[in-house]
Amino acid sequence: MLVYESTDQLLAEPPPRRYLHTVILTALRDKAERVEIRFMEGEGALYYRVDGRDWELMTPPDDIYPVLKDTVRAVARLVRPERPDLTVVFGVPDARFEPLEAGWLTYQLGGYWVDIAVRIDPREPYGFIRFDIDNAEDFADEAGEALSGYAETLSSDADEPGDAPADPTPDPK
Repeated sequence: MLVYESTDQLLAEPPPRRYLHTVILTALRDKAERVEIRFMEGEGALYYRVDGRDWELMTPPDDIYPVLKDTVRAVARLVRPERPDLTVVFGVPDARFEPLEAGWLTYQLGGYWVDIAVRIDPREPYGFIRFDIDNAEDFADEAGEALSGYAETLSSDADEPGDAPADPTPDPK
């Protein structure tokens, strides 16, 4: 379960969880049907599907990208099927079959609970994390308010001397 209670609570989260919060809150605000983080060698890509159209967003930060799968595993309820004995007869030499980890992530936003279907392709350094969201429009206003409060906190921190947090909210617009 991942819980958003307040901006202060969000700022107290470790950076990978804070990033995951901003991705989910932005997806809810924008009424996304699907969020997908695709892993490539040394980097990741973030996509949203809104109204049947895919949008590529800002890539995950370099320090967060390598731990995103483990972060999602820690907050979601997943089934990790055993790998069946299987011989891969084509493709890359010594390839092996890796079944998807599947389950759900319950996201609590104020007094609302959103169950989000989660699939993780465990292949390293590749694979993906996919979130399927039903009825995101029901939570758009609350998510927008949460992101506004977070953005205000970040901008007020940037106005003060010192370092500002380095995880901007992804936005497909």
